[in-house]
Amino acid sequence: MHATSLLLRAPSANRVYTDAAGPLARAETRWVLGAHLGTVADVRERCVGGMDALEIRLPDGADAAVTDALLGSLSATLGVLDVAQDDPETPLLRPRSLPEVLHHPADLETILRYPGKTNEQFTALLVNLAAALSTRRAGLFDGSLSLLDPLCGRGTTLNRAVRLGLSPRGADLDRTDHEAYRAFLSTWLREHRYKHTLSATKLTVHGEHLGPRLDVELAPDKQALRAGRGQTVTVLGCDTSRLGELLPDRSIDALVADLPYGVQHGARAGGSWQRSPLEVLRTAAAGWRRLLRDGAGLALAVNRRTLDHGAAREVLADAGLRLLSHDGAFRHRVDHSIDRDVLLAVPTDHPQLEQLAALDADQEADRP
Repeated sequence: MHATSLLLRAPSANRVYTDAAGPLARAETRWVLGAHLGTVADVRERCVGGMDALEIRLPDGADAAVTDALLGSLSATLGVLDVAQDDPETPLLRPRSLPEVLHHPADLETILRYPGKTNEQFTALLVNLAAALSTRRAGLFDGSLSLLDPLCGRGTTLNRAVRLGLSPRGADLDRTDHEAYRAFLSTWLREHRYKHTLSATKLTVHGEHLGPRLDVELAPDKQALRAGRGQTVTVLGCDTSRLGELLPDRSIDALVADLPYGVQHGARAGGSWQRSPLEVLRTAAAGWRRLLRDGAGLALAVNRRTLDHGAAREVLADAGLRLLSHDGAFRHRVDHSIDRDVLLAVPTDHPQLEQLAALDADQEADRP
């Protein structure tokens, strides 16, 4: 018999995002559970006592510990109720205790505000999806998953990864963003009394100065830091196309990037400021592929108005990456000029390629 649970959805502080939160949470849940459990769960939107929820029917034999950790990590989880069928006429809802998967206070993600900041729930969704596509997806819960944001801006993705217990790496050429993130993280660690070391140095390759570099080690107490049980954050102030000179090949498990939308801001790739997300992707994709393990996963946020799905598929294919998600799989409106979607991709040598590709076929067939 399939176990049924109700996931109560947390409200979003972003009004526009709230309008699309139900379908996005449903798509995320199906992809994440499908990748981790090996089969797609039946997920439906529900309203329970005036609260938005997802009804999730888990497959027989699903590992309870794994399932609880996954449900607790989903971007929209407020709480989970088990649906007890002791009496079919009046099923009971029983609160389920979930493991704590976030290791640090929420304000690490929410305090820093600036124009163009990505919604925190959407950032969590991107991280969960990229991690789920990786063969080392279990590392999301033991801190061993290697995550890279090659266009990290002011560190929204990095902060989410830190809360999950990971040691992320990021890169961005904008020195203003780099300095803003350094100042924020330093202040946050100090005010929350974390034991930490912070090193701000120059990033140099073969005698060429590329920009600033930030290396942070942090832990809740001195003993953990001394014992090597802390986390690290590395931010490289460089062009994303030069990451291959700075990071080892095949060292990344999950890559998360919010590509420029071509409307309000650009990104630097290939030595010049680019407002075209297609040009950024064309310049950087091959280098990103060299950094990825064969079993890695990618989640890229894009503006459908400025990056055509077919063109993105071709560029990714030329770089040795297979686009899995269909056009509009995570489509939602941000504003009048941004029609956002998520591209999910894996290396063409991914050992679970066919199983993951089948997940998108199931998603498409079961669209409400």
